[in-house]
Amino acid sequence: MNTVAAVRDIAGVTLRQLLGRRRTVLLVLLSVVPILLAAAFRAAGETDIQRFTRIVFDGLYVAILLPLVAVLFGTGAFGAEIEDGTIVYLLAKPIPRAAVVIAKALSAAGVAIVLTVASAGLAGVIELLPAGPDGQAATLGYIAAMAVGSVCYATLFLALSLFTRRALVIGIGYMLVWEGGLSSLLPGIANLSIRQYSLGVADAFIQLHRDPARLTPGTAMTLAVILVVVAMVVASWRLMRFELPGSSD
Repeated sequence: MNTVAAVRDIAGVTLRQLLGRRRTVLLVLLSVVPILLAAAFRAAGETDIQRFTRIVFDGLYVAILLPLVAVLFGTGAFGAEIEDGTIVYLLAKPIPRAAVVIAKALSAAGVAIVLTVASAGLAGVIELLPAGPDGQAATLGYIAAMAVGSVCYATLFLALSLFTRRALVIGIGYMLVWEGGLSSLLPGIANLSIRQYSLGVADAFIQLHRDPARLTPGTAMTLAVILVVVAMVVASWRLMRFELPGSSD
């Protein structure tokens, strides 16, 4: 079977699986909340870029919407097939395991990017673009942050879902404890924080905080690429050794 065609077909099936779930509708509704807040800021005549980005982008997008969306899609890429046992049909096909992982990762990360970038971009258009060059730079910075963060979260937890069926629980715990608490209190672990990668990338466009991000844009992007590559390699390795349902896994 042609590998490119296989990647396309698997990605298409995965997209239908991800988009056909009720949780996707809930995530779409959640992504509307920051847009409504942006509209409220605009209606109130609020023009403080830093305040808006602190409340909406940092407080909602980077801290909640981005990790939640990407973790859910990442863990769901293989989740349904593992739970119902249909992954046996996928593994039985003469397709390189790396191609399967690539197809799944493209689907999960792609959907996460579309949802988060569309929401962040629209919120920026409503509130930040009218503020001039700084508002435009802030919008572009957070769009880039959504894209980088989506890829990192989705690929990391896609890989983790091949090791444990509790990947979603671990992902939410990572989001709340590691990202929400420890990475803010302990600057030394910024190198292991996807949230800090996203904020570092955003700083490449404009620094909106009193203090710069804990990672420079170059370092943040480099660590993000390393994370994605390692996650893909580990996922491919795990899939080659995956034990089918009914075994001890």
